[in-house]
Amino acid sequence: MPSTAALSKKRKLSAASKDSKSKKVTKKSKAPSSKAITKKTPASQEDILELEDAIVESPKHYNNIVTLLGHFADLLDVHPQLAITAAVSLCRTFCRLMAKGRLIRSKEDSEEEAVIVAWLKDRYKDYVVELCRCLDHEEGAIQNTAMTLLMRLVKDEGLHQKPEGDDYYFPNGTFGKIVQAVVSVKNLDEEAKAEWVEKYVDAYDDVRFSFFLGMKHFLDDRTDQTIPPELLENAVNLLLQLKNLPTADTEEIETFYAVSPPSKPSRKSKPPALLLLSAHRKLVQETWCSILRYPLPQALCKSVLIAAERRIVPSFIKPQLLMDFLTACYDHGGTISLLALNGLFHLISTKNLDYPNFFTKLYALLDRNVFHVKYRSRFFRLLDTFLASTHLPATLVASFIKRMSRLCLAAPPGAIVVVVPFVYNLFKRHRATTYMMHRIPVDAEEAAEWAETGYQDPFDAEETDPLQTGAIESCVWELETLMSHWHPNVATLCRIIKEQFTKERYQLEDFLDHSYGSMFDTEVNRELKKAPVVEPDVPKKIFERLEGEVEGQNPLLDLWSFQ
Repeated sequence: MPSTAALSKKRKLSAASKDSKSKKVTKKSKAPSSKAITKKTPASQEDILELEDAIVESPKHYNNIVTLLGHFADLLDVHPQLAITAAVSLCRTFCRLMAKGRLIRSKEDSEEEAVIVAWLKDRYKDYVVELCRCLDHEEGAIQNTAMTLLMRLVKDEGLHQKPEGDDYYFPNGTFGKIVQAVVSVKNLDEEAKAEWVEKYVDAYDDVRFSFFLGMKHFLDDRTDQTIPPELLENAVNLLLQLKNLPTADTEEIETFYAVSPPSKPSRKSKPPALLLLSAHRKLVQETWCSILRYPLPQALCKSVLIAAERRIVPSFIKPQLLMDFLTACYDHGGTISLLALNGLFHLISTKNLDYPNFFTKLYALLDRNVFHVKYRSRFFRLLDTFLASTHLPATLVASFIKRMSRLCLAAPPGAIVVVVPFVYNLFKRHRATTYMMHRIPVDAEEAAEWAETGYQDPFDAEETDPLQTGAIESCVWELETLMSHWHPNVATLCRIIKEQFTKERYQLEDFLDHSYGSMFDTEVNRELKKAPVVEPDVPKKIFERLEGEVEGQNPLLDLWSFQ
């Protein structure tokens, strides 16, 4: 075993310092070794394996760890295969050292042995840093190998580096460096990230717990809110890839990767946080709150809102903490407001949160753009839920009916076929609004006024408050107009407003997926029982010469001649 003086002389260690830590190995100052190999004399795989065997053979060859670290760092860009061989040898070496207890200090160790343990720990940290640096390498094979070696180290460190007195231990320090590297590097392949999340983070409870812990520390360290946009995007995308999040219905925490539970756990007053479902959910909640304090780009904001209801909100212990984020998105307008609707209504209906202007904002979302966004079906599903209560004022419901009917005048056919059955269901559910379908003069004076000036629609389309629009005093003449629509299917569907309301309600799911494409496919695939009549004589001209017109005076006659 090398002495303290030998280590200080050959490896430039500061054994006399208080922390007993050595200087890190760099390319400029590398500890000399009799078997050191430089770029000019590249090592072979046999040389690397000999260095590894020597380390295992006797502690006096621990200096070979520095040589292997040098090969790994120096040969990565020159001879990648040899560098990976050195990395694998180092992984096996450190795993064997951890299994033998050489990387953990015991009370019986002498001062000289304590110095060696500290030195080995420093070399282990250097090795982890070099592996994390490989995650940013351009070659995917090197990235995958580095990730595999890092996770192997995490597993062995959790099994063999457990402090005395701890029943459950996970190497959060090492894994936190991996999380920071995955978020920070630029060249890490997206498929490699997805595989890492699926294979480790989503599969094991202890890895997921440490992942959120490392992500939270990574975000909290940037208290000045100067996190680069690319790092924020990487962090959000990683969090959104998680599918197996803890919820109130999750069973006990029992799937471990690096944690080795004791056969007879000690009886303590309180179990460790790693075993508590509430601790897992709280950590998920705190991590997302740390993310949402930053201004998210529009694309990221949409992704978070889409995942909010089904994956994010169920994991929160207090979903009310999302209220500020959801209301800010709801006030933003456009597509973001549509996506924020569901989560906001969930908090209002289940957590008794108050949002007085909810229907006013909802009414403002009904504009011509809502018929053209790809989230149109999602919006009408939610709108049907919001207007389902029979306790809503008829004045409020009438405003929504009138506004949708007015927008149908300039809407595509695929949207109109959704609105008409939607309005039908509202009429059936809120009988006080059916007077809008059969608006007639209330007295002879009003009838005379209509005959003289025509019908004046009292509906105020510019009013933002749905309770003040005057829609209940209006009528749905827009639907009457749509009965003459150019598309026969739309015209036929609109005629249900004139018929008796014998049907209880229409299933909106039968109409929500209609579009130009689906309507075109229906027409193309329709079987014709009778062939249409075709003009047998093809005209030779479209325009005829006017009486008295001189030849060449009208150029259209020559342009539109088919002779």
